[in-house]
Amino acid sequence: MNKYLKITLMIILLFVVAGSGYVYYLYKSIERSAGQMQISFEENNLTKKGGDQSSKLFLMLGIGDRPGDPGRANSIIVVSVNPSDKSVLMFNIPRDTRAEIIGKGIKDKINHSYAYGRTEMTKKTVEHFLNQSIDYVVQVNMQGLRQLVDAFGGIEVENKFAFSQSDELGKKVYHYDGGPIHLDGERALHYTRMRKSDPKGDLGRNDRQQQVFEHLLKKSTSFSNVFKIKEILNILGDNIKTNLSFEEMITLYSDFKKEWNQYKIEKTTIEGTDKTIDGIFYYEVSEKEHQRVINQLKEHLERSHSNSVPLVK
Repeated sequence: MNKYLKITLMIILLFVVAGSGYVYYLYKSIERSAGQMQISFEENNLTKKGGDQSSKLFLMLGIGDRPGDPGRANSIIVVSVNPSDKSVLMFNIPRDTRAEIIGKGIKDKINHSYAYGRTEMTKKTVEHFLNQSIDYVVQVNMQGLRQLVDAFGGIEVENKFAFSQSDELGKKVYHYDGGPIHLDGERALHYTRMRKSDPKGDLGRNDRQQQVFEHLLKKSTSFSNVFKIKEILNILGDNIKTNLSFEEMITLYSDFKKEWNQYKIEKTTIEGTDKTIDGIFYYEVSEKEHQRVINQLKEHLERSHSNSVPLVK
């Protein structure tokens, strides 16, 4: 065999062996990070959804990180995934929504459930509000959002109008032009916080939170820089808590990476009115609107096709 061909083949073999070792290292790193993220919940008494059992309901919680904040669920995003018709229904529950806090026996702002009883109480409260059993919870520290956006090289979003937003200490002001803009982690964090300059108020902020979440999801399914994976795993392990098992994470990622472009994203908004009770501001959702959201979510989860394939078995 030609000397140079031998050398070339040896180099290729070296890369293959090294690559295999790196793949194994990454696998073990993912397993360790998944272990760091693990939380578990008590079983609930809600009736499991009918229809297509491959559908899954996710609760995404963004936990506040402002100085002196005891901890509240500042972002509550519900994501219904139905592999049967390749659709995702996504919506925010406005954090000031007046709701029954399960385990507390009072009506209060729905995001206060986290301060009262952490993730467990928030999950139960949202399940009661939606009349649905939540399959998976993903809780994100908002500082983790900042780091994750940076690790993916930033995201591009379509900003509906120009505005400015100060940081949590009021020391720095960020300006956002209208139209397509690039966001690094710091700017993405403050982009999702703005509400006072938005005509829609909290609903506008909810839209931006969904927008950033959606673009991060797209980035993760198309990300190919294996040498950044360790950094991303560290960020996830330090800032995310979930009841997804390691095997479920792998299955979800594999399925989404292959089929994400085929999924249609549907959105809805929970309409309500501002209301002050005993001097405290609330977002009041009418019984009719509340039932509409419950029905829409139920309909999405129960859509069924004969060729459905479970997303997580």
